[in-house]
Amino acid sequence: MTIINIKEFPDDLHRKAKAKAALEGISLKALIIKAITEYLKKKK
Repeated sequence: MTIINIKEFPDDLHRKAKAKAALEGISLKALIIKAITEYLKKKK
């Protein structure tokens, strides 16, 4: 599995994403994987 570090990630975006993940009952990691997966499906 690959490790990804994102530097200078906007604090506000991080806060909103973390809150959204909590509301969905998933981790921030799971939310990011879900978002990227959905994005790539739309681009086919």
